Amino acid sequence: MGALLDTNFNHLVTPKLIKLWYVIALLLISLQCLFFLFTGLWMATWDNGWAWGLMLIVATPLVWLFEALLVRIVMEAVVVRFKGVEHLRVIKDKI
Repeated sequence: MGALLDTNFNHLVTPKLIKLWYVIALLLISLQCLFFLFTGLWMATWDNGWAWGLMLIVATPLVWLFEALLVRIVMEAVVVRFKGVEHLRVIKDKI
């Protein structure tokens, strides 16, 4: 809580919260893909829509993989940015 109220921004909050955001993002992606899967299974029971349902069922794992990879790339970019700032702070303190 102290880091949140630090007006000098000497303590960074984002690197500590990134794990939580990543877990939340994976949960939301998984819920979305479960919805896609159940929708595909429901559509597969239709007489005229079984092909669309089958395509949705096949595409669901690919959507999950793509979205999880995209979230991971963004989160890693944020972490790399903050670690760079931490390393620059250590260099500055040595000078």
